[in-house]
Amino acid sequence: MTAHDVYIAFGSIKDILLGMSGGAIAYLFDYSRAKRSGDDKFKFLLSSMLINIALGAFVAYIVGSGLPIDLVYRDAIIGFSGVTAYNIILLAESRFAEWLINKIQNDTKDKK
Repeated sequence: MTAHDVYIAFGSIKDILLGMSGGAIAYLFDYSRAKRSGDDKFKFLLSSMLINIALGAFVAYIVGSGLPIDLVYRDAIIGFSGVTAYNIILLAESRFAEWLINKIQNDTKDKK
């Protein structure tokens, strides 16, 4: 293991920690917004918060691995991706499914 490998590993750990904190912030924000609006259906669940934290870490790692290390505001982008991880996953899931269906439909039309 070289020094460069250690540097990359620590960078990934930082990205994951930023995403985890972003996921926690997102869940706490949603919880406080629900309480302020008087929504009694939104209960604080540690399991839901941990899922949001794990999702934030995952998305932040994926986003961080695609950004160059010397990019200006890189940490802000990664932190923001952790906060918006749930929405990013929903958007990617819906867009990917839509793209895949369109791709399959267009390919079958082209073969006929």
